[in-house]
Amino acid sequence: MVFRKTVHSIGWRKCMLLNRERLDRALAENKVDAVVAATFENVRYFTGIGSVSLKIHPYFGNCYAFVTAGSTGGAKLVSSVGEVDQVLDSFDGVEVAATFGTFYREMRDDGPLRLTEAEARLKAASVELASSGAPAAALASALKAAGLARGHIGLDEDGMKPGIGEELRRLLPEARFSNASDLLSWTRRVKTAEEVRRLRRAAAATEQAIRAVVAVLEEGVTERGMMLEFNRAIASQGAIPQLTMIRFGRNGVGGQVLPDLTRLRKGDTIWFDVACTRDGYWSDIARNVSFGEPDLRVATYYAALKHGEDVAIESARPGMTAGALFDLMVDGVRQAGIPHYRRHHVGHGIGAEIYEKPVLTPGNDLVLEAGMVLNVETPYYEFGTGGIHVEDPFVLGDDGANVLLTGLARELMVVEP
Repeated sequence: MVFRKTVHSIGWRKCMLLNRERLDRALAENKVDAVVAATFENVRYFTGIGSVSLKIHPYFGNCYAFVTAGSTGGAKLVSSVGEVDQVLDSFDGVEVAATFGTFYREMRDDGPLRLTEAEARLKAASVELASSGAPAAALASALKAAGLARGHIGLDEDGMKPGIGEELRRLLPEARFSNASDLLSWTRRVKTAEEVRRLRRAAAATEQAIRAVVAVLEEGVTERGMMLEFNRAIASQGAIPQLTMIRFGRNGVGGQVLPDLTRLRKGDTIWFDVACTRDGYWSDIARNVSFGEPDLRVATYYAALKHGEDVAIESARPGMTAGALFDLMVDGVRQAGIPHYRRHHVGHGIGAEIYEKPVLTPGNDLVLEAGMVLNVETPYYEFGTGGIHVEDPFVLGDDGANVLLTGLARELMVVEP
């Protein structure tokens, strides 16, 4: 009960993720009357709910939320009746429009029972609201009830399970349907204040975990042991470890290989490329730590890579293309000490997904906008040396007022054995 009071005291349910102004602009420009979210991330974006069905059944689970153009209320949720209890964790204004499937929640039969507000809401959604037999039928009935039987409906095709779109078209023959996955992606590129807050908290959890394991470094610890300590440090902050890539010395050239029983030795460079999720939003941070006096090659190259990242943080501007920023970063690394430097990308958007548009690739003409969060990185992998890497997120501001979301020192860290 103390936790629940604390949650309500910070206005948790009012902390909307959806950039409604941007979504309404996209709907108007594309003449779409409503858009249906179907991926785990897009349903959360509309409702605040991390759908259990989409999480544990990624290939066949169904959960949807839709927003109607010009409406002032919250999203409409279409859920299995078994998991409709998640509406109790939704943002204010989210309503259950329809349910599907079979699930039983019983009433006590030993006398009158006064339900709590949450119980009454759940009873209305899971007992009193008639459940449709199948997901497509429930979604179609909800769209029809919203006055969209003849409307233009955008579908999040990236998350639609096989056959759902075809069945919707059969059940709503007078409606027009189009693929709205790109529309949703475009909407999510510019972050709301709540999204930035969550991204900052995810980054802070990751930084604290790096500090925690670096503080207890000792010769002989294994990569696997450090990974476990890092994951414990993440979990202790209420975050979820997602990608814990920690390698010692030359092992860093194969960074995606699972940490193994390699033991830390004096002179090793430790490569961190680590990520977590917190409140549904990602971190993705890279650093190097030298255990003892840094190797001159590593120190020189790290400084050049950091310079490339500095160029991005200092030079990124709204109106610049992703490809132009790529060129600036790569040129910065080359001029600062790695003349042969090459990369296929030097960063990406980040949010409810670890990789969001834009990806900073050569020739990418996608235009950067104020409010995007860019995760910039300049990795370098070399046989005989390992992985050298620095990576951080920042908010792209107006007129160069870019805001770094990390506070951990970005220089090569040195720990004396």
